[in-house]
Amino acid sequence: MKSNLTILFLFFLSSVSAQRMIFYVADTKADCYGVSSRPCLQVKEKPGEPYALFYSGIDGFTYEEGYNYKLEIMRVKRENPPADASAYTYYLLKVLSKERSKTYVQKVIPIPDQVSLPLARISRNGKMEQVSGGAIPDISFDKRTGRISGKAGCNRYFGRVVLDNGKLIISGVGSTQMACTDMQLESLYLKHLSAVNRYQFNSGILQLYKDQELLLQFTIPEN
Repeated sequence: MKSNLTILFLFFLSSVSAQRMIFYVADTKADCYGVSSRPCLQVKEKPGEPYALFYSGIDGFTYEEGYNYKLEIMRVKRENPPADASAYTYYLLKVLSKERSKTYVQKVIPIPDQVSLPLARISRNGKMEQVSGGAIPDISFDKRTGRISGKAGCNRYFGRVVLDNGKLIISGVGSTQMACTDMQLESLYLKHLSAVNRYQFNSGILQLYKDQELLLQFTIPEN
């Protein structure tokens, strides 16, 4: 399978509709309005310009609030886009810089209580990969007892959790001992759970970090 960079390079060679650009991304999102309101990136092309709402996504870009970014991206013109969609698709080529904002104040959103949150992406060898298939891990927080539980894939697991103003510490993780054909995802998932020390919400996603390294992303179910 070709990497995104290889695909984009082929786009660049074969089409004048592909253009390399520099984007500056703000440390917070803002509400976009359309069919429904949702948080959007704030983007500008030159340092001195004001930020503007960016209704499109950037394929391959993992955003973390509280940081200002400088990105090299590829803009590719779409053929026959829907009337309500962007005329372009945007791909990340390189993160040129990522700097912690000096003015950002994190909005601490409480983690949903006793709600099963399915795993969406997991860090593998330093890259976030989408999780798919039948046995997808999940997590549930019981704030009254300070416990977590869920499916690790094949086995069910449990442990203790401490939540404090954006910090998150998980300890004492144990699981059932069923033997399954493929335990790689489960083993990596449980390893990451025991390593995380903080959390953040971004656009309906619960992100768990070890310091600045993103390890796990969970989907927050809509009410």
